[in-house]
Amino acid sequence: MVQLYTPTRQYTSTAAGTITPEISATPTLTQTPENTATPVSTATPLPTPTPLPPPFLDTFIENLKNGNAGQVVGVYVEDVLSLRVVQQPSSDAAYVSTLPNTATYFSMVRNITGNTGLLAHNYLAGAYFFNLSPGQLVTLIYGDGSTDEYVVSNVDEFQALNPSSPTSNFVSLSSGETLSSTDLFYRVYGGGTRTTFQTCIAQGNEDSWGRLFVIAPLE
Repeated sequence: MVQLYTPTRQYTSTAAGTITPEISATPTLTQTPENTATPVSTATPLPTPTPLPPPFLDTFIENLKNGNAGQVVGVYVEDVLSLRVVQQPSSDAAYVSTLPNTATYFSMVRNITGNTGLLAHNYLAGAYFFNLSPGQLVTLIYGDGSTDEYVVSNVDEFQALNPSSPTSNFVSLSSGETLSSTDLFYRVYGGGTRTTFQTCIAQGNEDSWGRLFVIAPLE
């Protein structure tokens, strides 16, 4: 401990009216506080962040890429579906894949209207089509990793009057309107740039009782 000598001061008046200090002969002692040790930080260091995996869509795209910029290889709708898309054999326009989590590219649609049609059986990937609704974003994926975005605008359901025939007439379940297979084709696959999902509607023991179409124009 260090002791300091500090004189006490007494004051007397001067002619000028000011006050000047006089030093007293009697010293007083004061104490300075003892030094204390500087505290050491005990904070736990932050852990090194673990890198996050890439978003699921990015990973899905990478797994589908085949280098073919003109070929649709996948379709993705967040929280609804992520499907691989396979091509129809050139000799079979009615082909629909029987693989799970797979849609089939409807080549006739591209050839006739220039748009995209995606087919799937209702007991396989087509079951996901029933969960699509207006406003949802549809991402179409190409073989080079590029994408196009569409937005679902409407969902249409039709009864097939002759379920086993590809040329059956169809009745709209919402309006009651009857359409030929040709008129229905152009209604759901024609018009402006769009992607249309198609699957069957089962009723009782008839798996192909009707048809579901989900139409998504280009955003």
